[in-house]
Amino acid sequence: MIFLFLRPLLCLKSTGLDVLRTAAVMLIIANGLSFSAKAHSYAVITLDQAIKKTLTNNPQLHEFYYREQVLVGESKTAKLTPGYSVDAEVENFLGTGDLSGTQEAEFSLSLSSVIELGDKIHARSQYVGAKQQQLSVEKQLLSLDVLAEVTRRYIDVLAQQETLKVLIEAQQLAEDALQAVTKRVSAGASPLFEQRRAQAALAEATLNTTTAKQQLHTHIKSLAIMWGEQQPSFNKVEGDLFLLKESPKFSELTDRLNNSPYLQLFAEQSRLQAAELRIAKAANKPNISWSAGIRHINGMDETALVAGVSIPLLSQSRNAGAYESQRARTEQIEQQKQASLRSLYHQLNQTLNVRNRALLEVSSFQQGIIPPLKEALSLVEKAYSNGRFSYLEWVTTRQELVEAQYALIAAAKQAHQRAADLEALTGISITSVPSSAQNPNTDIAAPIFSENR
Repeated sequence: MIFLFLRPLLCLKSTGLDVLRTAAVMLIIANGLSFSAKAHSYAVITLDQAIKKTLTNNPQLHEFYYREQVLVGESKTAKLTPGYSVDAEVENFLGTGDLSGTQEAEFSLSLSSVIELGDKIHARSQYVGAKQQQLSVEKQLLSLDVLAEVTRRYIDVLAQQETLKVLIEAQQLAEDALQAVTKRVSAGASPLFEQRRAQAALAEATLNTTTAKQQLHTHIKSLAIMWGEQQPSFNKVEGDLFLLKESPKFSELTDRLNNSPYLQLFAEQSRLQAAELRIAKAANKPNISWSAGIRHINGMDETALVAGVSIPLLSQSRNAGAYESQRARTEQIEQQKQASLRSLYHQLNQTLNVRNRALLEVSSFQQGIIPPLKEALSLVEKAYSNGRFSYLEWVTTRQELVEAQYALIAAAKQAHQRAADLEALTGISITSVPSSAQNPNTDIAAPIFSENR
């Protein structure tokens, strides 16, 4: 199978299924990185399993549930109408002279509230709704970041597995070389120092294999930490590092950039700022405070109704500064969006260039560099056995081949990771290519020391 680009649904609106939909697309990637199941003794994990574990156990994603609940509470509060107050008042009592007692006291009991003008409840509700929309985009962005990081760490493990294969082959070749050199030294056909050099080369190859295994275990731990496992329950990942897709054109990427959540976030910020602007505009219309009740006058033993209205004066001019400030912030967001768009264009251009260069390197190493080096190594080995070439020429050819394979692995890893970056930015989808069983060039990516020697 093959490795696919990330396929996040970057244009999704706010729903509770954002993360699940993004995960579903990410699961498609796993089909590109998985081999058909074979019997082996390793505990193997696939990319879809890694994604499921991360989505289930990542606290950064679960945090959004509580942030959503906070906004649900704010939404309920925003829809509340002004409450009512009961006021009790006593006047003209415990004074001097005729007012020394309560004979002339006046008792008032009234009900008061506020009439909100300017549709303030609707403005507040829209503001909270805009915050919920923005939170949804932030959730989507974090989901993409987390899933892209899972993919990168997965590729780190996959690339290190390929590196370990090369080093194991190199170690085996060093052992074969030591045997061949020892045979020639015993026969008096080669000097003793060549045997010592072969022994040192084998020790170095063994050391490289050991350190590569340690590095592989480190990468596996880093991957498992994504879902909280300190002791990984697997020691291998599935995938074919050398099956790659062609990069899309720059124009195609820029066309899709408008659906990027990075730009959607600016759109949601603009909506939020517009909602704040509506609140500021609604504040220009003052609220009317009212009260109504009864009053009892002891001195006259009479009861009467009382009522009152309070209307603020010149409130519109007092709120003009806040209104202008909100308008300026709205225009500022648009300028930030344009600056971010240019930055994203530059990032796309650089990332695409790096990936295309990596694809060119993979193609060159697979087709023009590694095959002749493998053939040369076989020829030099036979020539050394026949006494026509020196040990130095054999070792040099072997080292060139190992370094070429290192470079191939590094280029393939670079191409995969930059592909993930491109799709995380744009959400562009790439059609699947044939599986490894159908790919006629799969043998090029086979272990470099697979020939019979």
